[in-house]
Amino acid sequence: MKKHTLISSTGNKLALLINVLPQEMNYIVIACHGFLGGKENRGWINYLKSELEKINIGLVAFDFEGCGESEGDFADITLSRQALNLNDVIDYVRLEFAKPLILLGRSFGGSTILVGGSNHEDVQGYVLWATPVFLPETFSKIMPGVYEKLQKGEKITYEDNGQIVNLNPNLVADFVNHDMDNHLENIKDKPVLIIHGDSDQVVEPSNAHYILSKNQAAKLHIVNGADHGFTGHEKHRIDLTILWLASRFA
Repeated sequence: MKKHTLISSTGNKLALLINVLPQEMNYIVIACHGFLGGKENRGWINYLKSELEKINIGLVAFDFEGCGESEGDFADITLSRQALNLNDVIDYVRLEFAKPLILLGRSFGGSTILVGGSNHEDVQGYVLWATPVFLPETFSKIMPGVYEKLQKGEKITYEDNGQIVNLNPNLVADFVNHDMDNHLENIKDKPVLIIHGDSDQVVEPSNAHYILSKNQAAKLHIVNGADHGFTGHEKHRIDLTILWLASRFA
């Protein structure tokens, strides 16, 4: 995949990976990574790229501000900032390639495509991998004690799988700015694929069932034995996605 950078609306460089052959690709997937993740999806971005090529769909993946190779401070992460980043990438892809779009989000990246991408007419479909819509409930569960400090306006530092994470309180304060029901309403008539693991201890499967309740035409796959990161099930998640895309957009 080719590397590219663009300047976000906040003035930081965003790092992109692009695989688009303009004369051959009928759609372009824009992929959004999860909280503490990166555009490479632990190396699985290459398999996704190759499988999308087979059905003439291009791929653009990028790092949100403060993540991976993009500029910015991760501590300042908010859903609003990520939605702005997504819209910057959508604007770039729209201008550069003039193809209809499909948005794919992993975890908090899925929340981001609902917030930042649900009101674009040229977005033809949505793929939600282990996506939370119950944001306060999800984050208070995965960051016990830390979440309450953020609510009180404190800056915090904690460890996650050996990684030191700094967060500012705007992360949780920003949740009230987003009505997830309204964003789900905006896409109720569009194709939506939901994939979730039944052993997800980070984002409860109830989130997936709730999304489905708001879009009866959506397709839901609950994968037996899959945790939040789909450990050992990464290929299966991509294969399910490709099958669905091929049935709707190839």
